[in-house]
Amino acid sequence: MTFRQALAERRFLITAECSPPKGTETGELLRKILPLKGRIHAMNVTDNQTAVMRMCPFAMGLHLKTIGIDPIVQLTLRDRNRLALQSDIIGMSSLGIRQVLCLSGDPAAIGDHPETKPVFDLTSPELIRAITLLNGGSDLAGKDLNGPTDLLPGAATSPEGDLATEKKRFEEKFDAGARFFQTQVVFDTDRLDRFMEFARPFGVPVICGIILLKSPAMARYLNEKVPGIRVPASLIARLESCSREERIEEGIRIAAETIKSVSSLVSGVHIMTVGAEEHIPAILELAGL
Repeated sequence: MTFRQALAERRFLITAECSPPKGTETGELLRKILPLKGRIHAMNVTDNQTAVMRMCPFAMGLHLKTIGIDPIVQLTLRDRNRLALQSDIIGMSSLGIRQVLCLSGDPAAIGDHPETKPVFDLTSPELIRAITLLNGGSDLAGKDLNGPTDLLPGAATSPEGDLATEKKRFEEKFDAGARFFQTQVVFDTDRLDRFMEFARPFGVPVICGIILLKSPAMARYLNEKVPGIRVPASLIARLESCSREERIEEGIRIAAETIKSVSSLVSGVHIMTVGAEEHIPAILELAGL
């Protein structure tokens, strides 16, 4: 079942995430992802995540299609101007990719090419609006296309960020044409519940971000470096109480518990394992999905 079919049937949506390789070899990554065929509705492909140069996401999206997994290609504003963005969107649509997640992108300074000059020619709502226009058969300059695109635009939101700010951004992205939202990592169900009281009347699917915590150091890094993520001290303590060999299993349990705690509030879950895609089936099993 494709992502769009699951949306149309109002299924509980299950998506996951992978980063393309830093090079041309895709075999190992595809072997890790193949067991997810039929168990998830789509796989996000990141776009130079953490500003580290990797294979372009739409090429990786095509590789996913060859093994029967529906891709959601992430597209960042950091690396492309409006010409390149529209060109890539048209190309993706022509190759049968049907979903795009529109993102600003991580700061270039934290990546492996810190001298990179960020672009940010458009904002996220403007990129979503560009996809809406391209789907209607014209570009941002008002010129007609020789064949429209067919892409479902999605956007990101962060329920654990500043709620007033996130609500404003959510509404701007919805008005621009976003038709699904995937959230930053969530642990606080009370904050998620308050956010969903605002988001639910829009009638658009909100898919909750779940992360596999691999170590206390990873959890502390998320708290210190990644805006909008708040790993509770109690979870860090759980990881610290385990031996190194047991920490992945504990992280899997934490992820499954989080899925169970948020599932009644949202339209689905988005599982991020940061290079450990082989553990996604265990998370799904333990969560009862």
